[in-house]
Amino acid sequence: MSAQKLGTILIVEDVEEISSNMTAVLNKRGHQVMLALNAEQAIQMAEATRPAMILTDLDLPTFDKLLSLVRDHDHLKKMVVAIIDINSPKVDDTSVHVLTDFDALDDLIRSTHEVDQV
Repeated sequence: MSAQKLGTILIVEDVEEISSNMTAVLNKRGHQVMLALNAEQAIQMAEATRPAMILTDLDLPTFDKLLSLVRDHDHLKKMVVAIIDINSPKVDDTSVHVLTDFDALDDLIRSTHEVDQV
């Protein structure tokens, strides 16, 4: 199944160079991408579009707020939230998926999509 059929990835990133690079890689892999600059914007976009995943990074100034808003939201609390970091950092919130590369991201989206289909 192609990534395109699996839905959109919402990138939450405040550094334009990083978001541009992530968008280019994800688009090349066949994903649709939306961009948000902070937690509040991400929640508004996620409510309106229900992306397959929220992809962010630990250095986002509103990272903790993003997690809190997602987890406290009636319709978004089961949303997949992930970061990509080759160093596999420790994240206190065990619901955040720490991925080492974009292949792992594709695998996570596929597995999540398959569970939703059951």
